[in-house]
Amino acid sequence: MYGRPLRLAALLHVLRPHVAAQAAAYTFLGAYLSVGARFTLTPLTALAAMIVAVVVAFGFVINDYADADIDRLTKPERPIPSGAVSRPQAAALARLLVVLTAVLILFTPIALQAITILNLALTAAYALALKRTVLIGNATVALLNASILVFGGLAAGGVSAVVWAVAGMSFLYTLAQEVLYTVDDVDGDARAGIVTTAVYFGVEPALRLFRVLIGLALLCAAAPAVVAGVTPLYLAALLVCVALPVGLFILPRTWRYEPRAVHRACAAMKVVRVASLAPLILLGIPLR
Repeated sequence: MYGRPLRLAALLHVLRPHVAAQAAAYTFLGAYLSVGARFTLTPLTALAAMIVAVVVAFGFVINDYADADIDRLTKPERPIPSGAVSRPQAAALARLLVVLTAVLILFTPIALQAITILNLALTAAYALALKRTVLIGNATVALLNASILVFGGLAAGGVSAVVWAVAGMSFLYTLAQEVLYTVDDVDGDARAGIVTTAVYFGVEPALRLFRVLIGLALLCAAAPAVVAGVTPLYLAALLVCVALPVGLFILPRTWRYEPRAVHRACAAMKVVRVASLAPLILLGIPLR
């Protein structure tokens, strides 16, 4: 039997509140980039960030629910396969998050309601079916991540050209990240009979695809300098926080398949995503 503190810790692990908080931050980023220095926290942008956090938490819960059988083979320490959280409890928590989302969107414009409902549906479809596909599931996650910036922009009153450019970069970066994850998980997925991008194409072609996608993401990151005048600090921060870590640490670990190196590259991709907030914040500073 698990004590109350351990059970609470297990539930928090299923919810991934730190990732939900990061998604909420990107909602504010989309709002900020849409209106620039004029951005102020409003009830609608705060509500939009809360909705995004709840939907992201729902995604993790339903994903863990759907992957319970697979995790028993490959990741038995996770809350559901370890018995810390039961599948019925996870299902109940997922339903609760859907109800909470439905209540929250009642206070938002119709456009935000439509995006939320679509993202909920895509999140559930990914966990229950699309995750086990070739590239479609990867693209679904990338689309969901990129939509957060657009969602924040709409909450602030409109989506600027800069937000669209950053959303494109986010889509490509996330797609590259998801492809790399399939390489990292290739052995476990193959044992479980799951056909992912790396299982279907093989690890070396998947790594080549990753390198192409991350290269396109870096090119897209420079697009705001063309779309709108940006402070030179943006390009400097982009170089330090994104381009150099990718070029000097991540890419060298993906030239050939070596499990430990790929795993470290996956971890670094998460760090770079957080570090990318620094140059993106600088995009809101007008060029003088």
